[in-house]
Amino acid sequence: MSDALNSQFRDTDRRVRDTDRRVDDLDSRLDDLEGAHERLKSRFGYTEDLDHELRSLRDDVSGLETTTEEVDGRVDELDDRVDTAERTVKRLTQHVRLLEGQMMAVGNIPPADLDTFTKDQHALAATMESGWDAADALLTSTLRAHHQHRIQRFRNAQAQHRTTREEAVALTGTLLSTRYSTQPHSKAATKLRSVIARETTERQGLARQAAEARTSTAALAADRAATANKQPAIAAGQRAEQRLTLALRSKLADAVSGRLLLPAWFATVLGPAPPARETERWLECATRVLLYRLTYRVDDQVLALGPSPDPEDEHRYQWWEELTTALRPW
Repeated sequence: MSDALNSQFRDTDRRVRDTDRRVDDLDSRLDDLEGAHERLKSRFGYTEDLDHELRSLRDDVSGLETTTEEVDGRVDELDDRVDTAERTVKRLTQHVRLLEGQMMAVGNIPPADLDTFTKDQHALAATMESGWDAADALLTSTLRAHHQHRIQRFRNAQAQHRTTREEAVALTGTLLSTRYSTQPHSKAATKLRSVIARETTERQGLARQAAEARTSTAALAADRAATANKQPAIAAGQRAEQRLTLALRSKLADAVSGRLLLPAWFATVLGPAPPARETERWLECATRVLLYRLTYRVDDQVLALGPSPDPEDEHRYQWWEELTTALRPW
């Protein structure tokens, strides 16, 4: 009963800490929203509804901060209230982004061209993909470690078997050098029977491991040969990715610093401007989105990453999932 209570207490404590973190995050996002709201009020005179909702939400979040200190038996209720507050913040964030976009459009701000790439950039993207394909043909670090472990285990088993055989030889020598029915002879005979049984078990185990060790040795040898053969393509792909990342980051930074009107597909997921907090992480995420659109020639003007790719295209599908997850906080 005590263990069950302790487990329940730990679970409640974990959920409370998670709720505290989510409330802190809501508070931070509200600061950003209120800052954006102040900018909108200076340009628009009809944001009273937004002003009212922000005040109401601020009161709710303040109440959540107080309630988390009075958690006794109310974790589920807290979770529901935080979920509701997070949905409201998300809706208000979209509202603010829409108003900011309208403000920029009314101000005749020139649009940023984030969808035009040069022939050289397309060529670099193709080189980058070739590098990925070359790397995919090699063993993964996990599989390589698996093969190495197999071989090392076989070598350890061989060493143990040699030790056992040497022990058997030594005991045989003792039997030959002592008289029958003496204590040393009897002890050596008893121990030798045990060692012979162990040697038989080890020998059978070695036979089973030998085939696996040969397979792993061949796999590692083939991987070394493939690595030597594909290394130039892998290195070229890495250089191409670095060059593209720097170029696209610079292009995006110029658009932001020039206060250009970012495309709808961009503003939908990343907002019309960098956030006040975690600006560097935002810029890195936005640059990776541009790189994805360049690599796979995505031209969708609504969806930043285009439609979900075919899971059979493993590299693209994995990248799409990673970016989809990375975009959620913004």
